[in-house]
Amino acid sequence: MLLLSILIAAHMQAAPLSTPAVQELMVQLDAHPALQAYTAESRAAEAMAEGAMGLPNPRIGAAVENVPVNAPLRFDTSDMSSRSVMVSQDIPGRGLRGARADVEQAAARLVLVRREALRAQLAGELLSALAEYEMAGALEGLLDAQLALLDEREAYLSGRIDAGDALFAELAETDGERAAIDQRRADVTRQSTQALSVLTRLVGEVRTPPPVSPIPPPAAETGETVFHAVRVAQAVVQAAEAGVSVREREFDPIYSVSLSYMNREGAPGMRADDMVSAQLMVSVPLWSRWNQTPRLEAARINTEASRLRLADAARVSADAFRAAAADYAAATRSIAALEARHTALDAALAAASRRYEAGDSSLLPLINTRITQTELRIRLLEQRLAADRAAARMHGLVAGEL
Repeated sequence: MLLLSILIAAHMQAAPLSTPAVQELMVQLDAHPALQAYTAESRAAEAMAEGAMGLPNPRIGAAVENVPVNAPLRFDTSDMSSRSVMVSQDIPGRGLRGARADVEQAAARLVLVRREALRAQLAGELLSALAEYEMAGALEGLLDAQLALLDEREAYLSGRIDAGDALFAELAETDGERAAIDQRRADVTRQSTQALSVLTRLVGEVRTPPPVSPIPPPAAETGETVFHAVRVAQAVVQAAEAGVSVREREFDPIYSVSLSYMNREGAPGMRADDMVSAQLMVSVPLWSRWNQTPRLEAARINTEASRLRLADAARVSADAFRAAAADYAAATRSIAALEARHTALDAALAAASRRYEAGDSSLLPLINTRITQTELRIRLLEQRLAADRAAARMHGLVAGEL
């Protein structure tokens, strides 16, 4: 009884989430391929942001002009022919280049926020798998104890039947209970195998999964900004706003400068000077009504849609958190109720033991009370696992917990 009281009380206290074994698994979780992919995508976006500030590559060209048709191979001596080389450079405005860099920076932040959200989800799955494996081991022990008690009751009933008592219904009931426990034990074995499979998927092979139960619910305040889905939606809004800035900057002029050198060969007795030309061009948003303006409007609409998705993410996240919190509260209430019933069973077991020792009762009530007590312990473990699962779900929703 004291042990059970300690277990129930521990559910309201700090769980061993900071033990070295659990923290080591959390570190191994960071090496998950999906998380590593997000990290690589973030670095790629950072590189794109750096590249967005650079100028386009210059263009270099060469030309031969005014080549005589009748003597094309004499272009180098014709007084009308010329040879030239040229270089040109487009210069987008710094504001446009900066806006494009901001878009890539926003994309990098979005990728990192999505990585954090995925890591929290995977960490919740990891905690849930550890709790399920731990509970499976404890349940196997209790189910084996229950089978031993059923064997004891069957031996007692068989002896009474041999003595002439009509206890065939009770014996048949024992067989049915044994079959049900065998089925539950198979389910527990499956649960343990599945938990190990989840652990292998998340962090690789785990030889000895560490204990993690009881898992407490998140301790942080659960305002909208702490939900991972909300943080992702906020990053999407920021990326959309950066896209609007780019569309606005597309109205800015784009400059282009070019420089050319022309070599001329004069005819005999004539002088032909070489020439240098320079050119500056500026784009004019003459067709902006059919070009930049529709794209700017589309970017603004996309930003508004992102804000609406942010509001929806806040509602969905809060609803999911409330559902998990309700499951956790229901499980803890069930644990408290079962613990109170266990106290009553302790008294009943002591009374049955005294009556049996005094010869006022048979062994059957004592065995039945022990069977009921073991079943109660099994239900306590199941509710404890339900509470751990709910707490792990809450941790997967809330930022900054794991």
